[in-house]
Amino acid sequence: MCIAFCYILHKITYTLLVIYMKKRIFVLIAACIFGLFSIQGNAVEEPLEEQPTVTTETVDLCKGSTAAILVETSTGKVLYNKEKDRRLPPASMTKIMTLLLIYEALESNQITKSTMLTIGEEPTKVEGSKAFLSIGDEINVDELLKCICIASANDAAIAMAMHLAGSEAAFVDKMNAKVDELGLKNTHFSDCTGLSSRNHYTSAYDLAKISNELIKKYPDVLNYTNLQEDYIRKDTSKPFWLVNTNKMIGRVKNLDGLKTGYTSFSKYCITLHMKQDNMGLITVVFGYDKPTTRNAESLELLRWGYANYKLDKVVSKDKVVDSINHILYKNRVNVIVEDDVYYLSKRSEQLDYDVKYEYSLENGECSGKVLIYLNDQLIQEGKLISQDDVHRKNFFELWGTIFTKILT
Repeated sequence: MCIAFCYILHKITYTLLVIYMKKRIFVLIAACIFGLFSIQGNAVEEPLEEQPTVTTETVDLCKGSTAAILVETSTGKVLYNKEKDRRLPPASMTKIMTLLLIYEALESNQITKSTMLTIGEEPTKVEGSKAFLSIGDEINVDELLKCICIASANDAAIAMAMHLAGSEAAFVDKMNAKVDELGLKNTHFSDCTGLSSRNHYTSAYDLAKISNELIKKYPDVLNYTNLQEDYIRKDTSKPFWLVNTNKMIGRVKNLDGLKTGYTSFSKYCITLHMKQDNMGLITVVFGYDKPTTRNAESLELLRWGYANYKLDKVVSKDKVVDSINHILYKNRVNVIVEDDVYYLSKRSEQLDYDVKYEYSLENGECSGKVLIYLNDQLIQEGKLISQDDVHRKNFFELWGTIFTKILT
């Protein structure tokens, strides 16, 4: 009986093929029957006119630093560096990695911002900057984040580390595991505060990469680091005033972080983040003798970056590249750009971009790339996706569509 059914189906299929050939749409029905169920496409846009490009040049900045770097956040491009891979003690800039792990714990629901911690003895013994937490204090994660981000509180950092990993040492193991995950070559941590001088180091490049990871994945951190001052336990009998260790916060427009640092062996260090004209910049500087010089030269480096570079939006998010109405699918498939595609360019030069799109629609999945070319060289890529879920027709829906087309 099964053989007879297959024979009848074969005859029907053959008859339909003959009819479709007569109607000159053989390719469509053949694709449906023989499984050529993929769509590939490409498109080219007209070049964008008068866009500058990035060039390298030697400039003498951050003279008082031991090492320095300037990085654009969306591309990760290094715009300026001085001894960027040199291993140096980061002091309290260590807490950028501490914050990254705290935010990962928030994302995984290990904790929430309302989670309450009871302060033990170990955090209260720490030296350096602190929020003067006492044994037995009850404090939530939100307020501990304020302590770390605003006042660079070592006791708050240790309290969070112990809560998340059981001990500071176990938390440090997690920090170093993250170092490996990020592929950092010149970083190793021995504590979560930056107080240690033994086997505790990073580089300007590595710390900029950690900072960028934190800001891009968890921009909420900037809601804390951009506070000039705040309180913990504000409505209690034990309020504590927090003042930002970065004295430029609240005074320099668009500056919203990130972390200061000082020990006798690291000298004065700072990591800054600024965003304006849709471009984010991170600068990391090490080894200043005076905080005023550190602040002035790190800010000068940021301003130099904005004066010399810009971020061009070459293709906009949600741009419809193609709209496909295919017999295999229930709905029209719009192929769109997943995110804005930018290219970092030098303000002083002019250039044209060529934009190409390559994509395929296969087994209900749309995938592809935005390809940005300059002088026939690929300089940037973006991702193409389908605007909505792609719903494939079942066997009966497909044959129903075919019969409808035959009869019309």
